[in-house]
Amino acid sequence: MDEDSEMAQDVRNINKAAFGRALKHLGRKEFDEFEACLAEDIFQDWPYLPIPNMPGTITGRRELREFIEAGTQPFDPYSYQISEFYDMLDENALVVEYSSNTVYHPTGQPYSNKYLGILRFKDGKIVYWREYLNPLIVKESLLGDFDKAIDQR
Repeated sequence: MDEDSEMAQDVRNINKAAFGRALKHLGRKEFDEFEACLAEDIFQDWPYLPIPNMPGTITGRRELREFIEAGTQPFDPYSYQISEFYDMLDENALVVEYSSNTVYHPTGQPYSNKYLGILRFKDGKIVYWREYLNPLIVKESLLGDFDKAIDQR
């Protein structure tokens, strides 16, 4: 492996560790630590909205933190598991498969989903996060609360 390849792999490893930390803190509801893993101008989007009445995109680390913090409030802490990282040609881009397990308190329903994240990093922080998940699983867990806005649950 030449020096450039080694440096690129080092960057990939830093980014993988950064995403692992972000999910760990997010799952534990350690929102200050989660927010620290994000770039100030992070852009997140969901091509398939997990719930109706939510924005399809969010820009800014504080905005994303506040949205996720409110959305995860009625759940137990999440147990996230990363199943696979896929390296991209650009060492600051990753595709990641991961899953979650938790319980939605108002209904007592378990919630487990699988995700595909497309991520970009700058200086070890997440700057772009596109997340694919199955909204039907969200609907099954939330039952009658599915169509409610986050602040109405």
